[in-house]
Amino acid sequence: MSTGDLIFFVIFFWVVFITARLAVFALNIDIKLKKRLWPAIIFSLSGMMLVLAYLLDFPVKGYAVLGLAVAAIIYTNLKGFYFCESCGKMLANKKILTTVETCEKCGSSLK
Repeated sequence: MSTGDLIFFVIFFWVVFITARLAVFALNIDIKLKKRLWPAIIFSLSGMMLVLAYLLDFPVKGYAVLGLAVAAIIYTNLKGFYFCESCGKMLANKKILTTVETCEKCGSSLK
């Protein structure tokens, strides 16, 4: 597989995942389904990044740095977004090291 094919593959699937993410969170679907889909989307994108690195013959020594970067991406995406059960909105937490306790839209508790 050529590098051009790999780049097309990555761009195509990145667009598919971004579109899926936007569709899932823009539509009014069950909040429990949104909560289950969010980690699946994050882990799929992270896995795709690791597969792409392997297919592009990423240097073996660089996998430690790439692994840390992917772990940071997963952590910030899982910790940085919350879902309100009352109004069904996805909330972004701008301070990753803190937890969000109330919905900024409807004011209900997120616990």
